[in-house]
Amino acid sequence: MALEHYIPQPKYLELAATLLRRSLVWLVFPLFLLSGCASNNTRSDTLVDFSQIKDDQVMIVGEISIIPAVIAQDLKQETDTFKPFANERVLLWLSADVGNNGESIGILADWGQPFYFALPRQTMQVTELERAKGEVDELVYLPLALPEVMKYLVRVDDRAIYIGNLRLYVDEFDQIVALEVVDESVSAIATFQRRFGTSVRPRVSLMAKEAYFR
Repeated sequence: MALEHYIPQPKYLELAATLLRRSLVWLVFPLFLLSGCASNNTRSDTLVDFSQIKDDQVMIVGEISIIPAVIAQDLKQETDTFKPFANERVLLWLSADVGNNGESIGILADWGQPFYFALPRQTMQVTELERAKGEVDELVYLPLALPEVMKYLVRVDDRAIYIGNLRLYVDEFDQIVALEVVDESVSAIATFQRRFGTSVRPRVSLMAKEAYFR
C-alpha cells in the first residue's frame, strides 16, 4: 500500500494519544519537584518562646555570616551603594545523621543574625545552602555550593545547643571558597538568656566538617 493512501486506524490513534499523555506526565512531574523543593519542609519563624519546643525537640542556636570578596567601601564612588547579599536570606538544609529516610529540613535565616529553631533532637548534618532573594511570599532560591558537609552533635538530654557562627568566604563570583566555624558562645549564650530566661543554658556543640567525626 502506498504511504500517501495510508489512513491510521482509530485504535492506533488512541494508542498514540495515550503514549503522548504519559510522556507529558513524566515531563511535568520532575519540573514540579524542582520548583517546589525550596518550600517543602522549610521553617522560617525563629522561636520567641522556649515553651514552643516539644519534648522530642532541641533548640538550635547559631548564626551564618558571609565575607564577600567585594565590600561596599572598596567600590568606586558611583557604585558604593552596592552591597553583596544585601536584602537576601539564607536557607540551610539539614538532614538527620541516621534514620531520616532521606528527608531534609530547611531553616530560613537572616545573614549575620542569631537564629533559634526547634529541630528534632538528633545529630544533624548541614548538607546544602541556598540564597533566598525577593519578597517573603515570592522568594527565589539560588544554590550556594557548600564545599564541605558540616555536622553537629546532639545528646539525648539536650534542651538547647549552640552550634557556632558558620562564616563563609566568597569570591567575586559569589562562590564559597572557604569557611570556618567561629565560637561566639559567650555572647550568644548571654543573648539567648536575655531572650529566653536563665533556666536553660545552651550546651556548646560547634559544627565541624563531617570527616572530623569519623
